[in-house]
Amino acid sequence: MSLLLYLAWTVAQLESVLALEIQSQAIQVRYQSEFEKAEALLAHCEDRLKRLLIHESDSAKIDFNSLDLEGCRPKLISNFGNSATPNLNNPQMTKVRWIEMEVGQGIRLRSVLRYQITSQQLSRINWQILYE
Repeated sequence: MSLLLYLAWTVAQLESVLALEIQSQAIQVRYQSEFEKAEALLAHCEDRLKRLLIHESDSAKIDFNSLDLEGCRPKLISNFGNSATPNLNNPQMTKVRWIEMEVGQGIRLRSVLRYQITSQQLSRINWQILYE
């Protein structure tokens, strides 16, 4: 009788472990999907921001707090700064804007972008995952 109870307890424990594994897999799939959506949105927001910066006649006048980029939250970090290798013969080469972009819900991504005004190049410096 005790052997039968022990086997029943073992089966119950295995069912519990299996249920937890199924739940864990579902959570992993959900978070992977949210991460992929946030990553795609970040790339889309960067493209829209790049088009806006390139087509704006004077990108220094853009108010990043009032930009209408749905799903994107850009924030100007620094208006002008020195590039990594400043060109002393050409001061225009040192004009750089540093922009922080945050996207997503649940899993959010934050990225720092560098926009060189003279060459109109927008590049991603880094990114990080933000959890709620």
